[in-house]
Amino acid sequence: MKLRRVAYSVVLAWGWRRAAIAFGAGAVSVLALAPVNAWPVLFLTFPVVVWLLDGSGPRGLGGMGSAAIAGWCFGFGYFLAGLYWIGFAFLVDVKTFGWLLPFAVIGLPAGLAVFTGLGLALAQALWTRGPTRLLTLALTLTASEWLRGHLLSGFPWNAFGYALTGSLTLAQSSALIGLWGLTFGFRLEEAFSSFKNSPAAHAGTGCEDCHMATIPGRKSPFAIAPAAIVGDVPTKPGRHSNHM
Repeated sequence: MKLRRVAYSVVLAWGWRRAAIAFGAGAVSVLALAPVNAWPVLFLTFPVVVWLLDGSGPRGLGGMGSAAIAGWCFGFGYFLAGLYWIGFAFLVDVKTFGWLLPFAVIGLPAGLAVFTGLGLALAQALWTRGPTRLLTLALTLTASEWLRGHLLSGFPWNAFGYALTGSLTLAQSSALIGLWGLTFGFRLEEAFSSFKNSPAAHAGTGCEDCHMATIPGRKSPFAIAPAAIVGDVPTKPGRHSNHM
């Protein structure tokens, strides 16, 4: 019940509270990277992203603006906490270059956060009620991270996939799927964790109950019918699943 109350408080947050929650979640997410390498922290912060999208208003184009703002705030907190050290270079000759420090320390994270905002806006455009929305978030965030790593010569520093490189066991998979595969893979892993802690999971509702039953997008009974007819004799009736 406590986790559900936290989820509802994030979903219903608005205004500066919503922005602060997104910023804080992004800043805490940096702990997943070196030198701390506390990558399990993303299992706490990325469910917040899911809840922020759940509270972004109408699904589809109507809620993209709110989702983009939440994504930008999350990205700004993430990159500000992770790239603050860039400002140290301006302290070497502080009399000459010190005035540029705030532009680098604040301006660069603000610009990079646009890609995170884009990822959440695209996710909101495709958002659904069921657990498949978590796959949507994994896909759109991976796409926006790929764009960040390639547009305007690219700046893939602090990509989410780097969180998995702290463990040598997990890092080995990068030889096969690369950085963007790690980014997508962790989004799926984190998404499944988010579903396991959701009200639907606690109520015993699985993914197939809403997406493979008789009523798309809603928990409903399955059709019962023979799987086949062999020699004019139907097989024993069983549950029929439909991909809808």
